[in-house]
Amino acid sequence: MLFLKVRDIMTNPAISVTGEDTVCEAARVMQAHNIGALPVVSEKNTVDGIVTDRDIVLRTVSRGKDACEMKVKDIMTTEVEKITPDTDIKDAVKRLGTDKIRRVPVIEKNELVGMLSIGDIATQSGFNAEIAEAICEISK
Repeated sequence: MLFLKVRDIMTNPAISVTGEDTVCEAARVMQAHNIGALPVVSEKNTVDGIVTDRDIVLRTVSRGKDACEMKVKDIMTTEVEKITPDTDIKDAVKRLGTDKIRRVPVIEKNELVGMLSIGDIATQSGFNAEIAEAICEISK
């Protein structure tokens, strides 16, 4: 547990979409996999952005836009925090809390190799205090 790395608990492979996919397609992928965020990747599997269920609601639905006509690239967040597979889990938890994010793409050699979420970390015993602290930071 002391030397647990991101690669040991990340979700792999990461489910992703492209910027050219429609928002409807992204929502369907989220529903099919019961996830709330998708990395947006290029043809070379590099991360161009991230789209969340919240992005879909706030940038599409609440504005009365047609999600089946809009492209993911039009609503995604382009400034994306990333982490490497060799990052220590304790450092990852601190980063999630500091950056106020619940999930982060895992990148190796500029390519998407997985996703790490608070949920992935929460399933590991021994991180209860760190998780609670990170969630408090995220929620502020």
